[in-house]
Amino acid sequence: PEESRASTLHRKRQEYLTMVPTYFSATRNDYEEAIYKQIHIDIPRTNPDVPLFQVKEVQELLERILYIWSIRHPASGYVQGINDLVTPFITVFMADAYPEDDVLLVGPQEAKFDEAVLREVEADSYWCFSKLIDSIQDHYTFAQSGIQRLVRKLEELVRRLDEPLWYALRDERLEFLQFAFRWMN
Repeated sequence: PEESRASTLHRKRQEYLTMVPTYFSATRNDYEEAIYKQIHIDIPRTNPDVPLFQVKEVQELLERILYIWSIRHPASGYVQGINDLVTPFITVFMADAYPEDDVLLVGPQEAKFDEAVLREVEADSYWCFSKLIDSIQDHYTFAQSGIQRLVRKLEELVRRLDEPLWYALRDERLEFLQFAFRWMN
């Protein structure tokens, strides 16, 4: 079992590393360029209060993960918010690789990460992110129908469990989508 796990891990890492030059090239069509630009805008906004996510190399691996996933999944492409789904994986794998440090506090000035370790963190984070988002992909398609469905379910629950609250929100013309969308994202 341990040999099989190690073999699978090696194979998946290699598979991802071969995708990087294939998908993350300098030549992009208009659709790919639009995705790249939006990701590039969102990267600095990702966990801005966490020094680790201000490290150039970490931002670059996050950028590659998001871009490659988006290009490989054109039905959803890149949707704002999915960047927040990758960061826990990066954090966990970085903490595992550097157990002596509090990696969240390692900022751009202190960062001295091994390139090979960063590649492993990137590949592992990509595959975990892919597995996670496979089960909730309709949350990240155009119009985000999965999230909208969850918000409607929440509204129905509030209506059944606390009808006065539901009426108060309605009377104030507050739509559940206005405040609950981020909760579901």
